[in-house]
Amino acid sequence: MFSRHAFFGGRRRQPRRAAERDGAFVDVHGLRVFAVVMLIVLLNLADAWFTLLFLSYGGQELNPVVQQVLDLSAHPWPFLVFKTIGIGCACCFLTLTKNFRSARIGLWVVFAGYTLLLGWHLYLLTWLDLL
Repeated sequence: MFSRHAFFGGRRRQPRRAAERDGAFVDVHGLRVFAVVMLIVLLNLADAWFTLLFLSYGGQELNPVVQQVLDLSAHPWPFLVFKTIGIGCACCFLTLTKNFRSARIGLWVVFAGYTLLLGWHLYLLTWLDLL
């Protein structure tokens, strides 16, 4: 999974044999996986921004873990760091294991979930008449 090539210039884009594709680790992950991961990170940042916006208008955080992080400090930085590190670690793991079927499904589920969440945030913006 980790090799010197993973950090200092990868060599392997795909397994040697087609039969080994599912479940093989590679060093180079490709532009498509990079684009999906970057979109997930951007959607995560948008979710954090909308969360803080709605909380400033009297909204309530439904996730109890995130609410605990928000209660730790009056400043939003612990929340932003927690949220960014959490999704960053998840995306790194899913990228490293991208040749496993469950990881590919996981990437698309996370992407779809954040897309739906962004739609919900945009709906709330129109409902609160903030647009």
